[in-house]
Amino acid sequence: MLKQVLLDNPLLVRHVRSNLRPPRAGYLAGIIVSLSSLLMFAGYKAGGLGSSGFFCFFFGVQALALHFAGTSQVASSISASNDSGILDFHRIAPLSPTATTLGFMFGGAVREHLVALVLLPFTLACSLLSDVVIVGFLTSTIVLISTTLLFHALSLTAGLVARKGKTRNVNSVLSILVFGAGACTGMTTVGIPIPGMLSVGPAFMEAVNGAAPRNAIPAATFFGIQLPVFLQSLCYQIPLTLFLVVATTRRMKSATAMFFSKSTAVAFLATIAALSLGGVIKHPRLNAVWLVPMLAYVEFIIAAFMILAITPTHGRYQGGARRAKRRGMGRAPLWQDDSSNRAAVVVMASLLLATVQVIQTLVPALNIDARFWRVAGTAASVVTYFGFATQYYSLKYQNRGKLVLMMFLFLFWMLPLFVALLLGTILQQEDFAFHVACISPFFGIGAGSWGAFIFAASMAAIFFALLTMKEREVWDALSIREIVKADELADDASDNPFQ
Repeated sequence: MLKQVLLDNPLLVRHVRSNLRPPRAGYLAGIIVSLSSLLMFAGYKAGGLGSSGFFCFFFGVQALALHFAGTSQVASSISASNDSGILDFHRIAPLSPTATTLGFMFGGAVREHLVALVLLPFTLACSLLSDVVIVGFLTSTIVLISTTLLFHALSLTAGLVARKGKTRNVNSVLSILVFGAGACTGMTTVGIPIPGMLSVGPAFMEAVNGAAPRNAIPAATFFGIQLPVFLQSLCYQIPLTLFLVVATTRRMKSATAMFFSKSTAVAFLATIAALSLGGVIKHPRLNAVWLVPMLAYVEFIIAAFMILAITPTHGRYQGGARRAKRRGMGRAPLWQDDSSNRAAVVVMASLLLATVQVIQTLVPALNIDARFWRVAGTAASVVTYFGFATQYYSLKYQNRGKLVLMMFLFLFWMLPLFVALLLGTILQQEDFAFHVACISPFFGIGAGSWGAFIFAASMAAIFFALLTMKEREVWDALSIREIVKADELADDASDNPFQ
């Protein structure tokens, strides 16, 4: 099985033959070896190999090649195949979706893998000659590989989502996400493991700060256990990588398939919530003032992406409702891909409230008061009305549903921030500006005010009613069509001269 998926994978072989032709690959490897050797010789003459500076340089070049250039190449590769129609050929070819996913995932950045592999002996030599030693080299390299798989799986997903000709925009967004994850490395020491633990930064700092991994960042814990940071990084990265591989495999199988099933999307959000709690429980440096809002924002963002991934279009919803009606069911099963997202949205919103309850139960020292429950309630309400609005606009406006949803989000998520800025800076109406800004979840979730909570809860109730009526309207329309079709068949069977 492994041989068929990797070694005998025609996609991987094609990428290797295309990007690693003997002259080109040889010149690239020769240039890297020559420059690295000259740099090592200069460090030896200067007596600087005993410090960790050279290890940091070579390791940083590997990370740049794999995380930035490699991630961009994977997204470009899958986007080019999707734009040209080659991806549709792979879907009907006798190649499993898993093999197709891994072929693009490992083959798209094969040139960057070669660069990292050529630099590996120099990184090892620098670690042995410095205080990083072999332990730091092994732990940081393992996390580098794990982080590379995570970012490449993310770029593969983004490339499948991107529209034709939008590869440049995808690469820009991916670069921002990779840089942002690395910039949040310091947040792991104060109880916010995501997104910092999704980068190689914590394990790299652990390797540089000491040979014994457990002594590098003592504040970072995993469910109260003082694990080495590189193991904590793997605990955060491996599950998310597997979820992304599952999503891309579903889309590789069919161009119209959802990235996630509803149960998988809920499991993904539950995993994010559980991993976030892993950095909170028994952590010595916690501050409820920013901890609860930060966790709420992280789960809110992930939930929004999951909602977009599981919400069926009007055509898919009608098809699911039609199949349910043929089976004599009163509605389509709530957890099928073609059914409404209502049940999954409610469960996701409940997870946000459950996170605060778990924190209050297991970390009583935080003294979570009513304000933080309003933060969680606002985030849950925003997730609820965003999910219901996404499904409602998809059913009501069909192909224009995404455009109408974007207009709605601009009016209620972005415009209030600009209006509040105008009121606060020019008109000096600070109190009124605060309440206007609370309409937007970007400010309202962290504010934790009653106004933000009441507005979000009201919007959730309104869109729940609108969505319920729209779903009933679609169901009744199908019933009327069946009645008309039955009448037409009855008329055709009769000898009506007026037919």
